[in-house]
Amino acid sequence: MTTKSSNPPPSMAEPEERGKATPAEIKARAKAYMRRAGILEPELTKKLVAMSAARGGKMYKLEYRRKSLKSTARKIHKILTENPELRLTDIDIEDIVRYTMLIEDQPAGHHNRSVAEVLKALEEMGHTVVKVKNYWPKGDNYSGINTVLRAPAGLTWELQFHTQASADANNSTREMYEEMRLVTTTLARRQELFDQMSAVWESVPIPLGILTPGSLHVREVVKDRQRPE
Repeated sequence: MTTKSSNPPPSMAEPEERGKATPAEIKARAKAYMRRAGILEPELTKKLVAMSAARGGKMYKLEYRRKSLKSTARKIHKILTENPELRLTDIDIEDIVRYTMLIEDQPAGHHNRSVAEVLKALEEMGHTVVKVKNYWPKGDNYSGINTVLRAPAGLTWELQFHTQASADANNSTREMYEEMRLVTTTLARRQELFDQMSAVWESVPIPLGILTPGSLHVREVVKDRQRPE
């Protein structure tokens, strides 16, 4: 995910001309992200592992917690190609460090309370909650909580919350999702894929209270993905 950065990292000075970044400049910016991620990630990982364990949960797929240099450079290049009006310093990669926390809804309501507690605890540590997207409404092709936070030093990072059931459903529908988002996929095929994915998600229990307005955070926005039309 990407936003226009309101506070570009001071160590990432780049040419100001829009749409003119060279491969070397893109790689240099990607490396700068890697350095900053290397500073943030180790201690943040320890804290998140402890937070999840304290709530009877666990961190999921920690081996993917840092985006690779190649992937970061590729994403920067893609953003600049699709948005030629942007400068290199406008780009803010939100998932250079990314995590998934699994917390079961046992007893009922535990998942909802735990998400709110974790976000509050992170704020108390100096992280700013930028986005909270609640994808739990029924009838679409994905469920979960996707959040973006900004670390005290300015680097944005991603934290998703799932139950084991929603994580499993996400894994089983991943290939369908990747096909559906391709620009070469026809509308009829995208509709077919959406319906197939939605059928998988129908069997995933919705955590108690997760759709209560404002129960997670003041920045929470409930998202209902619509069938392609």
